Amino acid sequence: MTGKPNSDDPNITPQTLKPSIAEKVLQLCKHGYVFYDQGDIKSALRQFYMAWNLLPKPQTDWQESGWVLTALGDSYFAKGDYKNGKQALISALHCPLANGNPIIHLRLGQCHFELQELSAAKQQFREVIAHGSLDLLNKEDPKYLDLMNS
Repeated sequence: MTGKPNSDDPNITPQTLKPSIAEKVLQLCKHGYVFYDQGDIKSALRQFYMAWNLLPKPQTDWQESGWVLTALGDSYFAKGDYKNGKQALISALHCPLANGNPIIHLRLGQCHFELQELSAAKQQFREVIAHGSLDLLNKEDPKYLDLMNS
């Protein structure tokens, strides 16, 4: 494949990582989420960055990049670092097959909300709903859904 895949085009197949790299990335992300679930966000971030550093450049050409960037964004959100969370999640949307992922749009909307970027937050929450995942929004703090009704 030549050039950067268009993450908006569902007909484009992302490049395939070597199986050994893909497995290492997956394992690091699994370890990262163990730390995340334990509330050790600093260690989780370290694991996710180690996974990111394994990806060949340009990293956003790989589907796995979307997973890693989403994990980073999720971790930064949990840490209360909404600016870095927003940046990671915006980058995730540029990875193959990531645009339209309701989890990415949800967390990005929440980062925008917490940064008082309410118009951008609404747009991301609309994406969540448009992709049939209102239930995700309903599971979060009601203040996010309240924004949609304001």
